[in-house]
Formats: sequence, structure tokens, C-alpha cells
Amino acid sequence: MLKRSINKQQIEKSIHIPYELMQFVQRNTYSLLIKGYAGTGKTTLSLSILRALKIKSNFFYISTRVSPKQLFLYYPWLGKFIEQSKTSGSDETSEQGYNLSSFEDARLDEPESLFERITNQLMDVKAPIIIIDSWDAIASFMDKEARLNNERVLQTWRERAGAKLIFISEDPKDTTLDFLVDGIVELGQKFYDNIRIREVFLSKLRGVRINKPSYIYTLNNGIFRSYNAYQPTEFMITCKPRISFKKKEKKIPPLSEDLYIASGYQGLDIALGGGFPKKGVVLIEIDSHINTRVTMTFLARIISNFVLTCNPILFQLFDGFDPSIVITYLESYLPAASKNRLIKIFCPADKVEVSSDYIIPYQNCNDFEKRFEFFRDIVLKTRQENPEKLLLNIMNIDMYQNVHKDGQINKMEIIPFIRENTDLSLLVIQHPQNILKHLSGVYDTHLRLTIINGTLFLQSLLPWNHLFAIVTDRSSGYPKIKLESVV
Repeated sequence: MLKRSINKQQIEKSIHIPYELMQFVQRNTYSLLIKGYAGTGKTTLSLSILRALKIKSNFFYISTRVSPKQLFLYYPWLGKFIEQSKTSGSDETSEQGYNLSSFEDARLDEPESLFERITNQLMDVKAPIIIIDSWDAIASFMDKEARLNNERVLQTWRERAGAKLIFISEDPKDTTLDFLVDGIVELGQKFYDNIRIREVFLSKLRGVRINKPSYIYTLNNGIFRSYNAYQPTEFMITCKPRISFKKKEKKIPPLSEDLYIASGYQGLDIALGGGFPKKGVVLIEIDSHINTRVTMTFLARIISNFVLTCNPILFQLFDGFDPSIVITYLESYLPAASKNRLIKIFCPADKVEVSSDYIIPYQNCNDFEKRFEFFRDIVLKTRQENPEKLLLNIMNIDMYQNVHKDGQINKMEIIPFIRENTDLSLLVIQHPQNILKHLSGVYDTHLRLTIINGTLFLQSLLPWNHLFAIVTDRSSGYPKIKLESVV
């Protein structure tokens, strides 16, 4: 049993390791085995556990592979997290002033002396957590019988001392410790669409119910960060913002010096080489299992970046989008002043239930020429009214495919027109299997909102780049998306 009750939402907000693992490591005493091949992030996870538990000084870290000074070099955040020594010139202090007393350089130690040092730590109760990185380097010098005996001794002393013992193993196939330890976590990696995905498997956590046996994680910035399952309710607007958007958010000029248009997501702009290309066409592909609220939350950040810098937006409503929901999201993200004149939403007349300054109704007909003519007139009028501004066009190109006589999009009319008369066009596709083949070669950027292992991600297909995890922030009273690099 845990010493105190654990609030799941508080844990998920404060730490970045799987919820079940956090429940496990908060116990008073346990033994945990972290397995994985080289480069999977075992050391990063062990250090991130210290960070999650906020243990800054009272621990013992035994390194048989790299020196403690190298650890601080590879993990820059560690120097700020670990308490600095007040005594300069000590053998236990690095050149940067980091306290190295809790780190043991065991690269040249004999197994016997090292094992004795571990048992002394347990008997003297000097450290609540002892991390052995890695146990393989010690165990390889023992015969099978001696190894089993020593591992039993460690488990016994660990339990008597009320300590926590973390073993790190480089060989996932080695099962010698499996039956002795209380918990087993295995780190691995696979490829998804030529992108490397890191996955942590919770094989065994005694006393903890494992609801989700695997999580995708990243090692970005030298910190282990796992991601929870996609929850559509996280993207719902449940109350009005508590803080003015203008005070909370910094205005980002959409147009950069090298003629890229900022998306409002800094990490995405860097991955795209500067942002969306001016006069470009961006294809945003939406997985069929993703709620429309996710799409609106993602687009709202881009829209707000344009409106806050007084640039107009034309928004063609997508199939399945309720006009009132779209307006609710826009009003949550934008200041009240002057937003109505900058955003215009194209909506079929039969779906307009309440009058709004945002809405431009149109007759839902099956005549391609009439629908395109209506769209063209609005674009040209908006451009004429805002000659010095950037014009953002968000459209559902599915509807042009559905009304065209041969079932295909007339690229010769639509794409050249939007390139010439808008500064950026976002084509949102909800049924890509029916339309992608007709758009081949017409877009400059291809993004995909997708679900992998139950978790929501943004994938850049053109230009190709790593995944971005989609993380929600509801501190302002409405959902905001943060993109985190998955590397």
C-alpha cells in the first residue's frame, strides 16, 4: 500500500513517466529492473525517476560505464537539479561546482569491493535509492552461483533497510533477476513510417494495476518523457478563459524575413525550415478516429496568430463541424475587439441556426462552377479590402471533389487560384483515402494528425521530420496544444 493517496491527474501534470510506474516508485521500498539495448534511454529513465521523486541529494548512483562528470555533461539539467556543493576544491566536487558525493565512478572497481560498497550503503541506510548502472558489468565477473547468492543478499538487505534498489541491464534476454525484483520495465524502439518510435513496456509492477502496458516516450533534452493515451475530453471547452488571451500570449509576426509564414508553433516552424512557405498549400490529413475538437484546437493557434496581427482568415466549414462549436473555439482563443471582421466562415445555409457576424451562408448545390465562383468572389473581395495584409485560407477541399462532375478535384482551377490570391492555404482532409491521389504534386507541406499506440501525434510527411506529441494545456480554462519533439 502507498503511504498516501495519489491523485492521477496531479501525477500526470507534475511528472513525465508512466502513471503506473510513478505509483510503483513512490513506495517506501522496492527493487526495479530497467532493461533495454544500448541507446534506448535506461540511464535517462533512472535519472528522470530521481527528478520525478524530487530526490536531489540523498541517493547513491553507481556508474560502471561513464564517469559522473560525463553524466553532468550529457544531461545538462542534472547540474541544476542536483544540489551544488558548498565546499570548493573537494574531491567530491566537479570543476563546475556540482556535488558528486552521491555518484560513484566504478568503471575500474573490482566486483567484490563494489558489492561491499553497495551493502554498506544498505546497512548504514545512507541512501533511500541506489541505482546500479549497469548491473551487467558487475555480474559478468561472477559465476552463476555467486551471482544468484549476491542478488539474494541485496534483496534481503534492501528490504531490511527500507531502501529502493534500481538495477539497469543491457541484455533484455537475461532473465536471471526477473523473479527476484518487484518491478520490470523494458525499453525498446521500432519504426513507424520510417520514423523511430521509442516504447516502454511495463512488464511487472508488484501491487500496481497496469492499465496501459506500454507507452511511447521521448529522450528530448536528455529527459525521459512518456505520453498518455488520447482523451477527446481534453479538447473540450468547459469554461471561459480566466486570463485575457492578449496578456497571456505573445504576438508572433506571421511573415518571417525569409518569406515563411509562422504557424504559431515554434517547434513545428523550426522543423519546417522556418514555417509554412508563403503562397504555399499545406495539406493537413486527419485520422478518422480523431475528434473534430482536436482539429479546431490545432487550427485555432494558427488562426489566432493571424488575427492578433490583424490579418484576415477565410474558413470553409468541414463536414461534421457544427458552426456554433467553431465559433466557441474562436472566441476562446481571440480577443473580443475587431475579430468579427477578420474571420469569415463559409457555411451551408441549411446549417446556419443562429445569425453571426462570422458566418457567410451559401446554397449547398452540386454545381462545381457555382460553388467555385462563390468562393472566388469572396476571396477577391477580401483581398481587395486588405491589400497589405496576409490572407489565410482554410478549406475543406472534399466538397469540391464531391460536386465535380467526374468525382475529381479540378486542380487546374482551384490550386492556381488560391496560390495567386491567398498567402497561405490549409487544405484539411478528413477522408484521405478518397482524395490524396487527386492532390498529388500540388501541396508544399503535408502534415498528419494521427494516433499511434493510443497516443495523439502530429507527423510531418513533407518535409519529412520527426514526430511531435500533442500535449494539451488547460490552465487557461480552454484547451491549448503544445507540440513536443519525439526523438
